[in-house]
Order: sequence, then structure tokens, then C-alpha cells
Amino acid sequence: MSALRVMWSAVLLQVALSRRRPEHALILLIAPMQTTTMLALAVTTHRQDVVANAVIAPGLIGLWVAALDYAGRVVREDRWAGRFSALIAAPVPLGLVVAGRVATVVLVGAAAFVESWLVAALGFGRVLTVADPGPFAVAITATCLATVGTATLISAVFVMSRAGDVLQNSLSYPFYILGGVLVPVTVLPGWLHPFSRAVFLSWSADLLRDTVHGDAHGWPRSVAVILGLGAAAMAAGLWLTRHYVDRARRDGTVGFA
Repeated sequence: MSALRVMWSAVLLQVALSRRRPEHALILLIAPMQTTTMLALAVTTHRQDVVANAVIAPGLIGLWVAALDYAGRVVREDRWAGRFSALIAAPVPLGLVVAGRVATVVLVGAAAFVESWLVAALGFGRVLTVADPGPFAVAITATCLATVGTATLISAVFVMSRAGDVLQNSLSYPFYILGGVLVPVTVLPGWLHPFSRAVFLSWSADLLRDTVHGDAHGWPRSVAVILGLGAAAMAAGLWLTRHYVDRARRDGTVGFA
């Protein structure tokens, strides 16, 4: 079975599971409230220059929440639900199954971009126009792909760590800051810039803001960096997942017995 067929089957599996447990869609309730808060601050302080950031930020936050809070629990939930043994017994790499399921959850998180735009237009009368729609669409696609790769790595790290819950609770706001989601990276202290540039969100946030304002002159380079960071995270996640499966088989810890 090809890798694409494996991932597509994993997508269908995740759709069936999410229909029974729709908590993966909770981010769609959070994004409008975040957009309302950020836009209210921008409007009441008469800061029209940050309206674009107030609309884009909730979408990026939605993607990161989908990757961190929901997709990161995929393998752990499989173990508790008793699906893990059947999944690793199948003649397909578990990493590809995880990636396909993660992609489904991330796609739900990407809908936060649409919600934030609608809240701005219908709730505040601020219609966010994109000066460079082509690069903007490419940037959104690249960001979603990078999020899938990063979420695959996060899922593997969480299942291998004994402090998965601690990591999950501590990787939200630091990455909002390092990723330039809440404020541009340029306003952060200089010593943080190298760390920020290792986070794909920083490239995505800058590129999305630039495409809105019509300043995305070097967008192909930014897209290449976003995809490169996502691909590196995906490769690391697939390797760690395979390592975890091999260790579980070798130590006889596939189940909880």
C-alpha cells in the first residue's frame, strides 16, 4: 500500500473517531472569542495598523492548538482506547497513520482563519483585504503542511516522554511569543531572534502579515523555509514513532498488561 493510500485511510479513520468524540472541534468555539478580544483592543485604541494581526493571530493559534492539544494526544489516546495493538499489527508504518490523522485535526484548526475573518467583517465591520492573494494562499497551505509535520513530531515526543502532560501545558504561550503570533518577532529582544527563526510560526506570521499589506516581495524564500522546517519535523516524528513502536515490541509494552 502506498504512503498516500495509508494516509488517506488514516484520514477516514480520524473522521470516524471525531464524529464520536467531537472535542477536536472545540477550537472553532475559541477562535471567535480570541478574534473578538484582539479586535476590540485594536479598535478601541484606534490602532488600524494591527487589525491584520488581530485577524491572523487567532488562525495561527488555532493551528497550534490543534497540533498541540489534540493531535499531540493521538497515540496516547490509542493506547488508552485499546487501538494501539491493532494499529502496530497492521502492515503499514504507524508514523504515516499518525500523520494522516493529524492532518485531519489540523484541517479543522485551519477553519479558524475563516472564522476570524468573518468575525472581523460581520462583528466589527473590518473587512480584511489581502494585497497579495496568491502568495497568501500559498503561505496558508505551507503553514498547514508545516503544522502537520510538527504535530507528528509532537505526538511522538509526548508518547515517549513521561512528562507528556507537563510538556503539553507548557508549549503554548512560549511558542506564541517565539512564533511572532501575538507580536512581530522584530519587537522581541535580539537574543530571542535565532530561537524564533527555528519556529516555523515566525516565518508564517511574518509572511501572512506581509501578504496582507502587499510587502511579500521575498515570499518564495519564506515558503521554502516553512516547508523545510515542517519536513524536518515530519522526518523526526516518523523516526521517533518507528523507534517507539520497535521499543514497545521489543520490551513487550504494547499493551498495559
